[in-house]
Amino acid sequence: MKSYVLFGAGANAANAVRIIGKDKVAFIVDNDKSKMGTDISEIPVYYFPEKEKDCASYQIVITTSEKFYYEISMQLEECGIHSYISLNYIQMQKTKEKIQNRFNCIEVYEHAIEWIKNHSIDGHAIMCTSERRKEYPEVTGYYIPTLLRWGYRVLALNYAEWLLQVQKKDGSWYDMDDRAPYIFDTAQILKGLIAARELYKNTDTIDDAIQRGIDWILSCMTAEGQLVTPDKECWGNDESMCSELIHLYCLSPLIEAGKLYHKEEYSEKAQLILNYYKENYLDKILNFSLLSHFYSYVIEALVDLGEEDLARSAMKQMETYQKKSGAISAYYNVDWTCSTGMFQMAVIWYKLGDFEHGEKTFQYACRLQNETGGWYGSYLSEDNEKEMNNYFPLEEISWANKYFLDALYYRNCLSFQLEADCFIETIAKEDERYCIIRERVSKAGSSAKILDVGCGKGRYIKNLLEEVPDCTYFGVDISTRVMDVLKGYSVECREGTLTHIPYEDKTFAVTYTCEALEHAVDFESAIREMVRVTQSGGYIIVIDKNDENYGMLEIGEWEHWPNENRLKELMEQYCRTVEVRHGLQYDEVKESDLFTAWIGKVK
Repeated sequence: MKSYVLFGAGANAANAVRIIGKDKVAFIVDNDKSKMGTDISEIPVYYFPEKEKDCASYQIVITTSEKFYYEISMQLEECGIHSYISLNYIQMQKTKEKIQNRFNCIEVYEHAIEWIKNHSIDGHAIMCTSERRKEYPEVTGYYIPTLLRWGYRVLALNYAEWLLQVQKKDGSWYDMDDRAPYIFDTAQILKGLIAARELYKNTDTIDDAIQRGIDWILSCMTAEGQLVTPDKECWGNDESMCSELIHLYCLSPLIEAGKLYHKEEYSEKAQLILNYYKENYLDKILNFSLLSHFYSYVIEALVDLGEEDLARSAMKQMETYQKKSGAISAYYNVDWTCSTGMFQMAVIWYKLGDFEHGEKTFQYACRLQNETGGWYGSYLSEDNEKEMNNYFPLEEISWANKYFLDALYYRNCLSFQLEADCFIETIAKEDERYCIIRERVSKAGSSAKILDVGCGKGRYIKNLLEEVPDCTYFGVDISTRVMDVLKGYSVECREGTLTHIPYEDKTFAVTYTCEALEHAVDFESAIREMVRVTQSGGYIIVIDKNDENYGMLEIGEWEHWPNENRLKELMEQYCRTVEVRHGLQYDEVKESDLFTAWIGKVK
């Protein structure tokens, strides 16, 4: 049934037809008589005065830009037509229906990753938005650490290589339109390049680029510590949206490079810059003063720079803007939300150890995801449907996916830190899960390097140290607190995850993971990483619950169990052979098919 009429035959009309459905739109009207007789998506366009009476029988959707929305709403009121809404409201209603339905968290991740792949231009740079399909150097830069955390090393390397090619002779990087250099953009790119160093055997070229970039940033610093960017056109003219205070988010690469290249002046100047902005912008720092996206840059920077007390004070204020649903206003004086700003706020809360506030906002923002896997820049609030959100309301922004992934990562970090006391420290030597690991390790040879990924408190490693002492043992876990138990044992521990194992290629004879893959979110990235750090002819072993046994135990929203055949097929892409063993006896439970072992010999 056709129940809608669109008012406005401009650029938004076609988008409205797609969102509402062609079969539900009767016709389109416009105040421009010259458009009469045309059509949009095969829907006829009429001159409004000639269709005014017919419009009264339909729900009017105003599809003009924000600039003309209120003017047209007044025109409709004067004509006695009171049933009208904005296109943004239609989108809000669709989002509301989605929130009310059953929610699959793992699909949010999978769709977000696909969006990134689909919006990487020739695989070398992320585009700006779904509509502005141009390489965005700044965002491409700060995507790199995120991609590495989730196991997308090839894409991260491609991004880094492209950024090295587009660096200017003076060491700076320009905006998306290659028009002018920006301190902020350059700093975000430096974050990416510093992270990408792990991908290079010879770092001479990337090291030179990093140092030239930092030197250029510092050349823009005044004696007082202010960073004066040569151009601000991309920021707009609204100081309540964005200000130079975001330069605080530029300081962590200076400090990191100072340590990396033993240049104390980098760190000293970063401290001078930090002091300048603290002294001159304290009120803006402590009070929600910018678009939440840009304000989050400021507060996350404070956390990363060790200014946690100041960050906590600011976030205490932000708690008052968090609604019961978890939504956070885009500005202090509106109800509509900024998608990426909410993910960034979640990151900050997680970094500060506040799981409750972080989780509410993270879960709310996840549920706004579009079917494409992306997020619009902003969404209307159910509390004020007559507002007009103006931050990319109908464009999916690439940086939202980056901060979704960051929020998920820091959520997982905090979750495991908080649950550290619950981790089991021992496993019986008769437990078949342990026996499978011991069997393979004992055949690895003297002095073989063995890696336990997701090692927890080292209950497998501690047994192996007793029974196969000639091997050298390594442990990786997302929680440093959990690994504290292994201090004093002959094992090297590093912070990491299954999707980002902090070791070089082909290091280990055996790499195993026990009851950790279920928490990795991305099985393919996890297997790819395990294979990467394992020698050819070596073994990767996964021991975990299988999805045939869903219902036996409660599982978290972001936990899922592998399917036997799909995991075997995945491992076969990288392994010569894959053996599967079922029904492993565990914790004195003998009659159960809960646990399965997948044992692969690496090609």
